Amino acid sequence: MLHSASEAPWDLLAKHLAGEATSGELEQLRNWVTADPKRLGLLTDATRAWERAGAPPVADLFSEADVEAAWQRFQPKMSGNKAPVAPPMRVHHPEPVATGRAEAPEGKVIPLRRSPVPALLRIAATVLLLIGVVYAMQKYRRELLPPPPVAVSAGAQKRLLALPDGSKVWLNKHSTLEYAADFSGSRGREVQLSGEAFFEVHKDPAHPFTVLSAESRTRVLGTSFNVRAYAAEDSVEVSVVTGKVAFASRRSHQDSVLLRPGQRGVLQTAAANVAAAVRQTPTSDGNFRAWQTGELVFDNASLAHVLRTLRTTFGTTITVADKSLLKCRFTGTFQQPDPAQVLQVVSVATNATLAGDAVNGYILGGQGCQ
Repeated sequence: MLHSASEAPWDLLAKHLAGEATSGELEQLRNWVTADPKRLGLLTDATRAWERAGAPPVADLFSEADVEAAWQRFQPKMSGNKAPVAPPMRVHHPEPVATGRAEAPEGKVIPLRRSPVPALLRIAATVLLLIGVVYAMQKYRRELLPPPPVAVSAGAQKRLLALPDGSKVWLNKHSTLEYAADFSGSRGREVQLSGEAFFEVHKDPAHPFTVLSAESRTRVLGTSFNVRAYAAEDSVEVSVVTGKVAFASRRSHQDSVLLRPGQRGVLQTAAANVAAAVRQTPTSDGNFRAWQTGELVFDNASLAHVLRTLRTTFGTTITVADKSLLKCRFTGTFQQPDPAQVLQVVSVATNATLAGDAVNGYILGGQGCQ
């Protein structure tokens, strides 16, 4: 349905303003206006601009019968009106009153010269040209100045987001995601991440999905993957669950790796103006999604691995009094785990002692499994 200024029938509008449109052309113009309510605004602006310029008044495009028919269609839709509503008031000119004497015949006025119709058309075209420029400027301004981006912060709680394209994002605590409100413009499906998030991307081969962090660029078509990019950490990690992911440094477009399910990409944060290399490794810890799935699984894992997972997942501070404890092995599964609960079970299973708290940090001691 057409309603933009660039697609308006300017020739018909100009003839209508100048009073030179034929009945067929007026019918075309009426059909164009009634096809979309937004077009009435353009017609109104044109008429007002024409009359403000001191030009002859413009005849109504819609007749009294058209107004009456529209009123009859509109009146039943009005809510809350119990009594019949009268249609808009119309002014009637009074009939001549007989005075008992013959009225003098009305004199016929003969114009000295005909109205300069071509000149009126030129003026009308000029007025409409100015209106068209205004409408075009408004359109281009909307395109050049898109709506402000959406920024979502998870705060102290995880959040689940639905993006404009149907993709889903699980945002970890203290993480922020920023993206265009409707994924329009030259950047398309692009988001900016600070922190950690798990993505399930809606497949759209014609429009790649891009996740940017301060140091990395992750591009996909349709897949699920985890991105960890905290500003306080010295690396960015991407772990793939399904599909394929192109992972690269933002400082070097040539340094890119293709990650498949079960693989992880690691980008060490480099010094200023120095591009860091991207490493491709197998996913070493299946618990990289524990923050999102709410499940921790350890299968004959070393205590060193268990403690590293707790630090990574929850940011838990843990100190080991005796390094030999790190060689102990542990097997267990936790649903909706709490770090204190996990450490209590681990300490019992490995014959270790547990002290401290979440505020000051935990300490594992004792002889352990030796």
